[in-house]
Amino acid sequence: MRIVVVGGGYAGLSCLMELADLMPDSRRVLVDPVDHHLKVTRLQEALRRPLDEIRVSFASLGERYEFRHLKSRPVMSPDAVMRADAAGRLTAAGIDEPFDVLVVAAGLKTRPRPKLAGCVGLADLKRMDGRRLVRRIAAEAGGARDRITVVGGGATGLQYLFELRDALRREGARTRVALVDPGERLLPYQPRRFHQYVLKRMKQSGISYLKGYLLGSAEPGKLVLVGPRAGRRELSSAFSMMLTGSLGNPTVFDADAHGRVVLHGESRQRVFVAGDCSRFQGGGFNTPSAQAAVRKGRLVAANIRRLAAGRPLASYDARELGFFLSMGLLDGVGWVGNRRAVVTGAPAFAVREAIEARYELFVRGFDTFQLL
Repeated sequence: MRIVVVGGGYAGLSCLMELADLMPDSRRVLVDPVDHHLKVTRLQEALRRPLDEIRVSFASLGERYEFRHLKSRPVMSPDAVMRADAAGRLTAAGIDEPFDVLVVAAGLKTRPRPKLAGCVGLADLKRMDGRRLVRRIAAEAGGARDRITVVGGGATGLQYLFELRDALRREGARTRVALVDPGERLLPYQPRRFHQYVLKRMKQSGISYLKGYLLGSAEPGKLVLVGPRAGRRELSSAFSMMLTGSLGNPTVFDADAHGRVVLHGESRQRVFVAGDCSRFQGGGFNTPSAQAAVRKGRLVAANIRRLAAGRPLASYDARELGFFLSMGLLDGVGWVGNRRAVVTGAPAFAVREAIEARYELFVRGFDTFQLL
Protein backbone atom coordinates (compact mmCIF):
# COMPACT_ATOMS: atom_id res chain seq x y z
CA MET A 1 0.00 0.00 0.00
CA ARG A 2 1.24 3.48 -0.91
CA ILE A 3 0.56 5.97 1.90
CA VAL A 4 1.25 9.71 1.63
CA VAL A 5 1.16 11.83 4.81
CA VAL A 6 1.05 15.62 4.42
CA GLY A 7 2.51 17.36 7.48
CA GLY A 8 5.26 16.25 9.85
CA GLY A 9 3.89 17.65 13.11
CA TYR A 10 2.71 15.56 16.04
CA ALA A 11 -0.19 13.94 14.15
CA GLY A 12 1.67 13.16 10.92
CA LEU A 13 4.76 11.84 12.65
CA SER A 14 2.82 9.67 15.12
CA CYS A 15 0.84 8.23 12.19
CA LEU A 16 4.05 7.35 10.31
CA MET A 17 5.65 5.83 13.41
CA GLU A 18 2.61 3.65 14.05
CA LEU A 19 2.46 2.60 10.39
CA ALA A 20 6.11 1.50 10.57
CA ASP A 21 5.03 -1.00 13.23
CA LEU A 22 1.61 -1.99 11.86
CA MET A 23 2.35 -2.02 8.12
CA PRO A 24 6.12 -2.39 7.63
CA ASP A 25 5.68 -3.52 4.01
CA SER A 26 3.77 -0.36 3.01
CA ARG A 27 5.46 2.44 1.07
CA ARG A 28 5.32 5.56 3.22
CA VAL A 29 6.01 9.13 2.14
CA LEU A 30 6.01 12.32 4.23
CA VAL A 31 5.41 15.66 2.49
CA ASP A 32 6.51 18.67 4.52
CA PRO A 33 8.10 22.01 3.50
CA VAL A 34 10.84 22.00 6.17
CA ASP A 35 13.66 19.61 7.07
CA HIS A 36 12.76 18.80 10.66
CA HIS A 37 10.05 17.92 13.13
CA LEU A 38 9.66 20.69 15.71
CA LYS A 39 8.60 19.90 19.29
CA VAL A 40 6.24 22.86 19.46
CA THR A 41 5.25 22.22 23.08
CA ARG A 42 8.83 23.16 24.02
CA LEU A 43 9.24 26.06 21.60
CA GLN A 44 9.26 28.75 24.31
CA GLU A 45 12.38 27.09 25.76
CA ALA A 46 14.31 28.27 22.69
CA LEU A 47 14.63 31.60 24.51
CA ARG A 48 17.22 29.86 26.73
CA ARG A 49 18.45 26.83 24.76
CA PRO A 50 19.49 26.11 21.14
CA LEU A 51 16.60 25.60 18.74
CA ASP A 52 18.29 22.45 17.42
CA GLU A 53 17.70 20.80 20.80
CA ILE A 54 13.93 20.85 20.27
CA ARG A 55 13.80 19.64 16.68
CA VAL A 56 14.62 16.35 14.94
CA SER A 57 15.56 16.03 11.28
CA PHE A 58 13.15 14.17 9.02
CA ALA A 59 16.21 12.51 7.45
CA SER A 60 17.06 10.74 10.72
CA LEU A 61 13.41 9.98 11.48
CA GLY A 62 12.94 8.63 7.96
CA GLU A 63 15.85 6.24 8.44
CA ARG A 64 14.48 5.06 11.77
CA TYR A 65 10.87 4.62 10.66
CA GLU A 66 11.48 3.89 6.97
CA PHE A 67 9.66 6.72 5.20
CA ARG A 68 10.76 9.11 2.48
CA HIS A 69 10.59 12.86 3.04
CA LEU A 70 9.60 15.07 0.09
CA LYS A 71 10.08 18.79 0.64
CA SER A 72 7.00 20.62 -0.65
CA ARG A 73 4.07 22.72 0.58
CA PRO A 74 0.90 21.45 -1.13
CA VAL A 75 -2.23 23.53 -0.57
CA MET A 76 -4.65 21.23 1.22
CA SER A 77 -7.92 22.99 0.42
CA PRO A 78 -11.14 20.95 0.10
CA ASP A 79 -11.01 21.28 -3.71
CA ALA A 80 -7.36 20.19 -3.79
CA VAL A 81 -8.14 17.16 -1.62
CA MET A 82 -11.05 16.25 -3.90
CA ARG A 83 -8.80 16.45 -6.97
CA ALA A 84 -6.08 14.39 -5.32
CA ASP A 85 -8.59 11.76 -4.26
CA ALA A 86 -10.07 11.52 -7.75
CA ALA A 87 -6.62 11.21 -9.38
CA GLY A 88 -5.07 8.98 -6.73
CA ARG A 89 -1.99 11.20 -6.64
CA LEU A 90 -0.76 14.31 -4.87
CA THR A 91 0.79 16.93 -7.13
CA ALA A 92 2.46 20.13 -5.98
CA ALA A 93 5.68 22.05 -6.52
CA GLY A 94 8.39 19.45 -7.04
CA ILE A 95 6.25 16.37 -6.33
CA ASP A 96 3.90 14.03 -8.16
CA GLU A 97 3.24 11.17 -5.79
CA PRO A 98 0.66 8.39 -6.33
CA PHE A 99 -1.14 7.00 -3.28
CA ASP A 100 -3.62 4.41 -2.13
CA VAL A 101 -4.28 6.37 1.07
CA LEU A 102 -3.72 10.08 1.74
CA VAL A 103 -3.43 11.47 5.28
CA VAL A 104 -3.86 15.24 5.67
CA ALA A 105 -2.07 16.37 8.84
CA ALA A 106 -1.12 19.87 7.72
CA GLY A 107 -1.80 21.50 11.09
CA LEU A 108 -2.74 25.17 11.42
CA LYS A 109 -1.03 28.39 10.37
CA THR A 110 -0.35 31.29 12.69
CA ARG A 111 -2.25 34.55 12.36
CA PRO A 112 -0.26 37.18 10.47
CA ARG A 113 1.54 39.80 12.54
CA PRO A 114 2.14 43.49 11.83
CA LYS A 115 5.20 43.98 9.64
CA LEU A 116 7.28 46.01 12.06
CA ALA A 117 10.92 45.69 13.10
CA GLY A 118 10.07 45.47 16.80
CA CYS A 119 7.50 42.72 16.41
CA VAL A 120 7.67 38.92 16.08
CA GLY A 121 5.05 36.19 15.75
CA LEU A 122 5.03 32.45 16.30
CA ALA A 123 6.15 31.75 12.73
CA ASP A 124 9.27 33.87 13.36
CA LEU A 125 9.98 32.15 16.67
CA LYS A 126 9.91 28.73 15.01
CA ARG A 127 12.98 29.55 12.95
CA MET A 128 15.02 32.18 14.82
CA ASP A 129 17.66 31.97 17.52
CA GLY A 130 15.63 32.85 20.62
CA ARG A 131 18.66 33.52 22.82
CA ARG A 132 19.95 36.07 20.33
CA LEU A 133 16.48 37.66 20.25
CA VAL A 134 16.51 38.03 24.06
CA ARG A 135 19.93 39.68 23.96
CA ARG A 136 18.70 42.05 21.26
CA ILE A 137 15.63 43.01 23.31
CA ALA A 138 17.75 43.54 26.41
CA ALA A 139 20.19 45.74 24.49
CA GLU A 140 17.58 47.82 22.64
CA ALA A 141 14.70 47.90 25.15
CA GLY A 142 16.10 46.85 28.50
CA GLY A 143 15.57 50.06 30.43
CA ALA A 144 13.15 50.53 33.31
CA ARG A 145 11.00 52.88 31.20
CA ASP A 146 10.68 50.44 28.31
CA ARG A 147 7.86 47.92 27.92
CA ILE A 148 7.77 44.51 26.24
CA THR A 149 4.28 43.30 25.33
CA VAL A 150 2.95 39.81 24.70
CA VAL A 151 -0.34 39.96 22.80
CA GLY A 152 -2.43 36.81 23.32
CA GLY A 153 -3.17 35.08 26.62
CA GLY A 154 -3.61 31.53 25.37
CA ALA A 155 -1.30 28.72 26.46
CA THR A 156 1.41 29.72 23.97
CA GLY A 157 1.30 33.39 24.94
CA LEU A 158 1.46 32.64 28.66
CA GLN A 159 4.34 30.21 28.32
CA TYR A 160 6.31 32.77 26.33
CA LEU A 161 5.36 35.50 28.81
CA PHE A 162 7.02 33.77 31.76
CA GLU A 163 9.92 32.36 29.76
CA LEU A 164 10.65 35.86 28.42
CA ARG A 165 10.45 37.35 31.90
CA ASP A 166 13.06 34.88 33.14
CA ALA A 167 15.31 35.36 30.10
CA LEU A 168 15.31 39.15 30.47
CA ARG A 169 16.14 38.87 34.15
CA ARG A 170 19.14 36.70 33.31
CA GLU A 171 20.32 39.42 30.93
CA GLY A 172 19.96 42.07 33.64
CA ALA A 173 17.21 43.95 31.77
CA ARG A 174 14.87 46.08 33.89
CA THR A 175 12.20 46.45 31.21
CA ARG A 176 8.53 46.16 32.14
CA VAL A 177 6.48 43.25 30.73
CA ALA A 178 2.78 43.36 29.85
CA LEU A 179 0.17 40.87 28.64
CA VAL A 180 -2.74 41.90 26.41
CA ASP A 181 -5.66 39.49 26.04
CA PRO A 182 -9.24 39.90 24.74
CA GLY A 183 -10.82 37.65 27.37
CA GLU A 184 -12.14 38.49 30.80
CA ARG A 185 -10.14 35.65 32.34
CA LEU A 186 -7.15 33.58 31.30
CA LEU A 187 -7.54 30.04 29.94
CA PRO A 188 -11.34 30.03 30.18
CA TYR A 189 -11.59 26.35 29.13
CA GLN A 190 -9.52 25.25 32.11
CA PRO A 191 -10.46 25.26 35.82
CA ARG A 192 -10.75 28.74 37.35
CA ARG A 193 -7.78 28.00 39.59
CA PHE A 194 -5.58 28.27 36.48
CA HIS A 195 -6.57 31.91 36.05
CA GLN A 196 -6.14 32.61 39.75
CA TYR A 197 -2.68 31.07 39.96
CA VAL A 198 -1.36 32.65 36.76
CA LEU A 199 -2.72 36.05 37.80
CA LYS A 200 -1.07 35.74 41.22
CA ARG A 201 2.30 34.88 39.66
CA MET A 202 1.97 37.78 37.20
CA LYS A 203 1.38 40.22 40.05
CA GLN A 204 4.34 38.83 41.98
CA SER A 205 6.53 39.28 38.88
CA GLY A 206 5.32 42.81 38.17
CA ILE A 207 3.69 41.82 34.86
CA SER A 208 0.84 44.12 33.79
CA TYR A 209 -2.37 42.43 32.64
CA LEU A 210 -4.60 44.28 30.19
CA LYS A 211 -7.75 42.20 29.75
CA GLY A 212 -10.62 42.79 27.35
CA TYR A 213 -8.45 44.23 24.57
CA LEU A 214 -7.78 43.21 20.99
CA LEU A 215 -4.97 44.58 18.89
CA GLY A 216 -6.38 47.32 16.69
CA SER A 217 -3.18 48.40 14.97
CA ALA A 218 0.56 48.64 15.56
CA GLU A 219 3.07 51.38 14.93
CA PRO A 220 6.77 51.63 15.79
CA GLY A 221 6.91 51.79 19.59
CA LYS A 222 3.14 51.81 20.05
CA LEU A 223 0.14 49.46 20.03
CA VAL A 224 -3.43 50.63 19.59
CA LEU A 225 -5.79 48.40 21.59
CA VAL A 226 -9.55 48.20 21.24
CA GLY A 227 -12.14 46.50 23.43
CA PRO A 228 -15.94 46.27 23.29
CA ARG A 229 -16.17 47.42 26.90
CA ALA A 230 -12.69 48.77 27.61
CA GLY A 231 -12.72 51.16 24.66
CA ARG A 232 -9.61 52.38 22.82
CA ARG A 233 -6.17 52.61 24.39
CA GLU A 234 -2.68 53.42 23.18
CA LEU A 235 0.11 51.43 24.77
CA SER A 236 3.81 52.19 24.41
CA SER A 237 5.69 49.02 23.50
CA ALA A 238 9.36 48.90 22.59
CA PHE A 239 8.99 45.27 21.45
CA SER A 240 5.96 43.03 20.92
CA MET A 241 5.30 39.31 20.59
CA MET A 242 2.10 38.58 18.65
CA LEU A 243 0.81 35.19 19.82
CA THR A 244 -2.83 35.57 18.89
CA GLY A 245 -3.66 32.01 17.82
CA SER A 246 -3.95 30.09 14.59
CA LEU A 247 -6.10 29.74 11.49
CA GLY A 248 -7.05 26.86 9.20
CA ASN A 249 -4.33 25.77 6.82
CA PRO A 250 -6.32 26.74 4.77
CA THR A 251 -9.25 25.10 6.57
CA VAL A 252 -10.16 22.79 9.44
CA PHE A 253 -11.59 19.59 7.98
CA ASP A 254 -14.53 17.69 9.37
CA ALA A 255 -13.91 13.97 9.73
CA ASP A 256 -16.17 11.04 10.50
CA ALA A 257 -15.68 9.05 13.70
CA HIS A 258 -12.99 6.95 11.97
CA GLY A 259 -10.86 9.89 10.81
CA ARG A 260 -11.90 9.88 7.14
CA VAL A 261 -12.34 13.39 5.79
CA VAL A 262 -15.92 14.47 5.09
CA LEU A 263 -16.43 16.57 1.95
CA HIS A 264 -19.84 17.61 0.61
CA GLY A 265 -21.48 15.45 3.27
CA GLU A 266 -19.65 12.23 2.33
CA SER A 267 -16.71 10.39 3.88
CA ARG A 268 -13.86 9.93 1.42
CA GLN A 269 -12.83 6.30 1.58
CA ARG A 270 -9.08 6.73 1.13
CA VAL A 271 -8.44 10.21 2.53
CA PHE A 272 -7.91 10.59 6.27
CA VAL A 273 -7.23 13.70 8.34
CA ALA A 274 -5.53 14.12 11.71
CA GLY A 275 -4.14 16.74 14.06
CA ASP A 276 -5.07 20.38 14.59
CA CYS A 277 -6.55 20.71 11.08
CA SER A 278 -9.20 18.09 11.92
CA ARG A 279 -12.50 17.99 13.77
CA PHE A 280 -13.54 14.38 14.44
CA GLN A 281 -17.09 13.19 15.02
CA GLY A 282 -17.69 10.55 17.65
CA GLY A 283 -17.40 12.40 20.95
CA GLY A 284 -13.63 12.45 21.41
CA PHE A 285 -11.86 15.67 22.31
CA ASN A 286 -10.80 17.93 19.43
CA THR A 287 -8.64 20.46 21.26
CA PRO A 288 -5.78 21.64 19.02
CA SER A 289 -3.04 20.09 21.15
CA ALA A 290 -0.15 17.67 20.85
CA GLN A 291 -2.04 15.18 23.04
CA ALA A 292 -5.02 15.05 20.67
CA ALA A 293 -2.80 15.11 17.58
CA VAL A 294 -0.78 12.06 18.67
CA ARG A 295 -3.89 10.06 19.46
CA LYS A 296 -5.64 11.01 16.22
CA GLY A 297 -2.54 10.13 14.22
CA ARG A 298 -2.29 6.71 15.84
CA LEU A 299 -5.99 6.01 15.31
CA VAL A 300 -5.68 6.90 11.62
CA ALA A 301 -2.71 4.54 11.25
CA ALA A 302 -4.65 1.72 12.90
CA ASN A 303 -7.63 2.38 10.63
CA ILE A 304 -5.46 2.34 7.51
CA ARG A 305 -4.36 -1.14 8.53
CA ARG A 306 -7.98 -2.16 9.11
CA LEU A 307 -8.90 -0.71 5.71
CA ALA A 308 -6.17 -2.74 4.01
CA ALA A 309 -7.40 -5.90 5.77
CA GLY A 310 -11.08 -5.28 4.98
CA ARG A 311 -11.96 -4.97 8.65
CA PRO A 312 -14.37 -2.47 10.30
CA LEU A 313 -12.74 0.82 11.26
CA ALA A 314 -12.33 1.92 14.89
CA SER A 315 -13.99 5.10 16.18
CA TYR A 316 -12.34 8.05 17.90
CA ASP A 317 -13.49 8.39 21.50
CA ALA A 318 -10.34 9.71 23.23
CA ARG A 319 -10.78 11.85 26.33
CA GLU A 320 -8.44 14.61 27.48
CA LEU A 321 -6.05 13.13 30.04
CA GLY A 322 -4.68 16.38 31.41
CA PHE A 323 -3.33 19.84 30.70
CA PHE A 324 -0.14 21.53 31.89
CA LEU A 325 1.12 25.05 31.42
CA SER A 326 4.82 25.87 31.77
CA MET A 327 5.53 29.17 33.55
CA GLY A 328 9.30 29.36 33.26
CA LEU A 329 11.81 27.27 35.16
CA LEU A 330 10.40 25.31 38.11
CA ASP A 331 6.89 26.77 37.88
CA GLY A 332 3.65 25.77 36.23
CA VAL A 333 0.02 24.81 36.68
CA GLY A 334 -1.92 21.81 35.47
CA TRP A 335 -4.04 18.75 36.10
CA VAL A 336 -3.93 15.09 35.16
CA GLY A 337 -6.83 12.67 35.34
CA ASN A 338 -9.10 14.94 37.37
CA ARG A 339 -9.70 18.57 36.38
CA ARG A 340 -10.48 19.44 39.99
CA ALA A 341 -7.07 18.22 41.21
CA VAL A 342 -5.01 21.21 40.04
CA VAL A 343 -1.28 21.12 40.73
CA THR A 344 0.82 24.32 40.87
CA GLY A 345 4.42 25.43 41.24
CA ALA A 346 7.41 23.07 41.11
CA PRO A 347 5.27 19.86 41.27
CA ALA A 348 3.37 20.98 38.15
CA PHE A 349 6.65 21.73 36.40
CA ALA A 350 7.95 18.25 37.30
CA VAL A 351 4.84 16.51 35.94
CA ARG A 352 5.03 18.48 32.71
CA GLU A 353 8.70 17.52 32.30
CA ALA A 354 7.71 13.86 32.74
CA ILE A 355 5.07 14.23 30.01
CA GLU A 356 7.60 15.85 27.67
CA ALA A 357 10.07 13.05 28.41
CA ARG A 358 7.41 10.56 27.39
CA TYR A 359 7.22 12.15 23.96
CA GLU A 360 11.02 12.27 23.70
CA LEU A 361 11.10 8.50 24.23
CA PHE A 362 8.24 8.04 21.76
CA VAL A 363 10.19 9.83 19.02
CA ARG A 364 13.20 7.60 19.77
CA GLY A 365 11.13 4.47 19.18
CA PHE A 366 9.67 3.55 22.59
CA ASP A 367 5.89 3.19 22.48
CA THR A 368 5.09 5.26 25.55
CA PHE A 369 1.53 5.96 24.25
CA GLN A 370 0.44 2.34 24.02
CA LEU A 371 -2.10 2.69 26.84
CA LEU A 372 -3.76 5.85 25.45
